[in-house]
Amino acid sequence: MLIEKQKSTLVIIDVQEKLVSVMPKPHIFIDNIIRLQKAAKALGIKTVATEQYPEGLGKTIEKIMENFVKKKYPLEYGDNRLFPKTEFSSTKYVFNEIQEHPIICGIEAHVCVLQTAINLAKDKKVYVVQDAIASRNEKDYLTALSRLDKYPNIEIVSCEMVLFEWLKSSDHPDFKTISQLIK
Repeated sequence: MLIEKQKSTLVIIDVQEKLVSVMPKPHIFIDNIIRLQKAAKALGIKTVATEQYPEGLGKTIEKIMENFVKKKYPLEYGDNRLFPKTEFSSTKYVFNEIQEHPIICGIEAHVCVLQTAINLAKDKKVYVVQDAIASRNEKDYLTALSRLDKYPNIEIVSCEMVLFEWLKSSDHPDFKTISQLIK
């Protein structure tokens, strides 16, 4: 099944200061999250984000937050929402905010991303963006992808897959804007 933009919600999980600082090559997955954010904004796709215990792990990094349109501090940013949490799964925080196709990115792949994806897959078709997630250890990252791939309602995708499935065609009015994000 291809991802349908009108059924999509971008879900950014726990891309926070102290977590990012211990990730290998954080620029790779962060750049892809920002691409997804910018495309979602251009295409009118809602974005929600979570922060795991922000008092201890810090706030969402500025590169991510600057793509949110701030409306009312601290939780509402236009059509976007930011949820502080203490549970590893983000499901109870984001479930009522998302469409049928949650597009999941963030950290850590083997903890919060995995638990959120598995819980959401009970009721939704979930897409985990493999080049927009990370774990401190490669073994944990790979194990998470392997485990997630076994669930029938979870698909492992790439950032570019999401972008081009949202567009469907080079005739889309936002094609040039979105294609510029990957150059």
